[in-house]
Amino acid sequence: MDWIILVLTSSVVTAIVNIIWKLIENKKQFADTKYLQISNYYRNRSGEDMHKILNQWTDMLMSNDDPKVKKRMADSVHLKNLIKQTYLYSSPETVRRLANYQAYNYRESEKDDFYEMLVLVTGIIVSLRHDFTGDWVSIGETLKLKLTDYEKNKQGFLKEISKLGYEKS
Repeated sequence: MDWIILVLTSSVVTAIVNIIWKLIENKKQFADTKYLQISNYYRNRSGEDMHKILNQWTDMLMSNDDPKVKKRMADSVHLKNLIKQTYLYSSPETVRRLANYQAYNYRESEKDDFYEMLVLVTGIIVSLRHDFTGDWVSIGETLKLKLTDYEKNKQGFLKEISKLGYEKS
């Protein structure tokens, strides 16, 4: 008689554990699927806008010697709009990097840190690129595209990348 109760009890406990496990698994799968659907919808609807934003930030780094780009970057209305658009269409990681960039811009002192400014802008670019394509490109590799003396100044850039917590990109 005791073995029947033991078998029944273990069967009931196993069934309850399996039911709970399936509920948790389904809930997680639903959340993941919902996130993917929202993300895909958002990318499909805003892909062109995201590309324009990425292009404008990339111009800030790669084409900073172009007079047209210099003029746009000196225009405070253009920059405010770019920051607004970046905020609207980007991931939380990109918004965090955008906030770091803005904090740098509003800082009273030490605004002439060459390494920090380049890492801040490049950090936004690589994060936007990740938002747009799903792929991470490192800040260092991106800087190498523009800077001929990156290797000579590599330690300064790595220090800033670490200080800002941008190692994953």
